[in-house]
Amino acid sequence: MRNREFGWQKTLRILVCLLGWFGAATAMSANDNPTAVSAPQGSKTVAASEPTVQPPPISPPDRPLVDAEGVQPFGANLFTGNFLRTREDGLNPNYVVARGDQVSVFAWGSVEFNELFTVDAQGNIFLPGIGPVKLEGVRNADLSRVVRTKIKDVYINNFNVYTNLVTTQPVLVYVTGFVRHPGRYAGLPNDTLLYYLDLAGGIDTDLGSYRRIEIVRDGHVLANVDLYDFLLNGSIPRVTLREGDTILVKKRGPVIELDGDVARQTQIELTPLERRGKDLLSVVPQSAGAVEVSLIGYRDGRPFNQTLPIKAFESVELADGDRVVLSAAGLSPTILVKIQGEHMGPPMMSIKRGARLVDVLDHVRVDPALADVAAVHLYRPSVARAQKDSITDSLMRLERDSLLALSDSRGEADIRKTEAELVQTFVQRASLIEPLGRVVTAREGQQQNIPLEPDDTIVIPRKTDVVRVSGQVLMAQAVVHRPDITVADYISMAGGYGARADEERVLLLKPNASVGITALDATVNPGDEILVLPKADTKWVQTAADIMDIIYKVAVSAAVALDL
Repeated sequence: MRNREFGWQKTLRILVCLLGWFGAATAMSANDNPTAVSAPQGSKTVAASEPTVQPPPISPPDRPLVDAEGVQPFGANLFTGNFLRTREDGLNPNYVVARGDQVSVFAWGSVEFNELFTVDAQGNIFLPGIGPVKLEGVRNADLSRVVRTKIKDVYINNFNVYTNLVTTQPVLVYVTGFVRHPGRYAGLPNDTLLYYLDLAGGIDTDLGSYRRIEIVRDGHVLANVDLYDFLLNGSIPRVTLREGDTILVKKRGPVIELDGDVARQTQIELTPLERRGKDLLSVVPQSAGAVEVSLIGYRDGRPFNQTLPIKAFESVELADGDRVVLSAAGLSPTILVKIQGEHMGPPMMSIKRGARLVDVLDHVRVDPALADVAAVHLYRPSVARAQKDSITDSLMRLERDSLLALSDSRGEADIRKTEAELVQTFVQRASLIEPLGRVVTAREGQQQNIPLEPDDTIVIPRKTDVVRVSGQVLMAQAVVHRPDITVADYISMAGGYGARADEERVLLLKPNASVGITALDATVNPGDEILVLPKADTKWVQTAADIMDIIYKVAVSAAVALDL
């Protein structure tokens, strides 16, 4: 008897199917009409005058899933239209009956009726021979119990009751905050929060939080939702939404970029209570081969870079904007380079090991009216160290030769002693000079795409119309460039040669870091620097040659005219 399908049930089932078909047809037509809002299956159509937002089509929406830098936030792949395709067919047991809902009631035994009732404006249905039954606010799972209790007021026993919630009224829910398309959306009360977020285009990947979502009713927070709980554990609060409820996506919290020995480069959002390395790794665990962590960011307004074991990283406090790179034992997969000069952006970049200069420059913003992009060059620590070592070796050789020089007479010995004292002073001064490690990266006006090294500094000079004249001149100064004059003319404009100038050793320093001895009749370009070297005023040829060698090395490596 219980397994039989009664005629009214078969008729009702066919009717529901037809209503579903009609609802789908209505939705398809509404997609062609921007003033209409499609109604959920089994519900009434919402009038076009209602200030609701048209839901996007069911096909995968054309919306970006990555931020401007190409790194996808953790959880961004949630909102691709899938929750629009997979709505629930039935009503969940916790659904609370509202006015306008339709409930079928079948009773047999001492009392018999089989009818479809609509919950009226007072929240009741009216049972023949029984009277009104208050169903508004009753859980779906409790419907049969409530109806049975009311019938027992009239019929003591010998009856059975079966109830079924057939259709529900659509509700209009506000979806706002940091979502792509804020608005008011139509759905069924048992539609999930994910369904409504998908209707609104998903969370704004640049600004919205995946971890701070509120369901607000009558000004009070009904539930707090952390989508990471759903992504990692499948857990999400189940709330039956009502007319006028608001889903509020808050502004995202601190974001850490995770890269390296992980399945996918991603951005992890942390909560105020989860700011340490272990909290980050609990979201996206490292691979078995990862043993080191490179932490890159800013601390106290200054660039920060630290490499440490994973175990030690677990207790490190993270900051918004940090970049965490997991790596196996050995070299870090990333390096830091500095950006100096005329550019727009941070003074330091974290790049992949092996990245090349031109490729990195493609990501550096400059104003072409201000930056001399043709003169880009490098300051390289390894080159600076090599230049320093060369100067140090020359100074040691000079100092040794001056102290071990032989004398044929007492007068000559006194002269050599005086010379040795001068050399000692020169050596002390020269040893304080720190080479810049300049590397010329352009050839024939074309930048070469050379590999970058850790701690390289990319120098982007500013365009200038000034020519500097320094070294052994009477008045070192900057002079406005004139295309019709030569090196000798610029030296004259600086007052001419100084008393100790070496007129045959004049250097021309280019903005692109190239250096060389120039002819006095050579053409000078804007931004050039003319450096007049001193001559070694000594009577001993071997010492003079060593001193001039050192002076030249210092001038080339540090752009300084060091005098004896």
